[in-house]
Amino acid sequence: MKKEEKKKAGTPKKRIFIGSSTKEVQLAEIAKKILEKDFDVTIWNDRIWDTAVFKINQNFLSDLMKASLLYDCGILIGTTDDKTIYNGKMVLQPRDNVLFELGLFMGRLGLSKCAFLVEKELKVLTDLNGISLARFEKDNIGEFDVAVKQIRDLFLSNVDTEINFFPSATLASTYFESLVLPICKHVVENNGFLVDDELHKDCMLNIIIPEKIKQDVNIQFEKMKSSVETKSVSFKYAGRPRYISVETKIKEGVLEFIDFPTILGGINHAIQNLLPNDFNTLSNDYDLILERELNKFISTLKLLILRNDFDDMVRVKRTIQQ
Repeated sequence: MKKEEKKKAGTPKKRIFIGSSTKEVQLAEIAKKILEKDFDVTIWNDRIWDTAVFKINQNFLSDLMKASLLYDCGILIGTTDDKTIYNGKMVLQPRDNVLFELGLFMGRLGLSKCAFLVEKELKVLTDLNGISLARFEKDNIGEFDVAVKQIRDLFLSNVDTEINFFPSATLASTYFESLVLPICKHVVENNGFLVDDELHKDCMLNIIIPEKIKQDVNIQFEKMKSSVETKSVSFKYAGRPRYISVETKIKEGVLEFIDFPTILGGINHAIQNLLPNDFNTLSNDYDLILERELNKFISTLKLLILRNDFDDMVRVKRTIQQ
């Protein structure tokens, strides 16, 4: 199996948020039907309690902020809802709330994860020149379908090809630089790893990630580590005045490094600060955000491993804690 195929195997559908004006929500419904084969899609006015973005009795802006953490991609539909004067001329523009949501999702997700599906008649702000624009005529449903499919193809082609800086991706980059890279470079540069005066040429780094993160990650990982019989070893990383310690065991002649990345506790810390109510109540939204961030941590880590050509030396796997 090719590397790209391995990477895609078992990957859950990405989640897309679609926003529009109330007047044109039927266009969002049409877009959802086109996209839901490849994505998990939610439109702004879904009334099913478990999937609704704007829930009853909750602050509008707070829910929008939460939505920007829950979803991987955002599509905002701009239609000719409002008239305004621009340079002395009457022009048509989308609702202000649509533009606000577009800006919020652009800031949270990045330009490549957002698209503006916009009527051809609309005046588009010059500040939006960097975003993906797909234009259509409102009375031409065929043209609208084509525009949605263009966005679909864009998201499918780039959704896993870059490293962004959500908490999880940043933590994965830090973890890679501070542990994964030093171990792999040490093994390559020394043609193996020395333990008790014996050079082990066959080495593998196993990174164990829990199915769920508990509030105290250190205790959680200590429990996981206690179920595996290991020996602690350390080595000096070239260019840095410090030793790196890691757990090891020998299995079928292979020296296995085993690590439980406690840095994952930073995801809980970020959610706790961004969404304290959901963190404290362990709500369904908290679970969804946590799962998304864990998946992003894993995909970012795997991408860094692949880019540095260490994919034959490192395994990343999730496990259910007993």
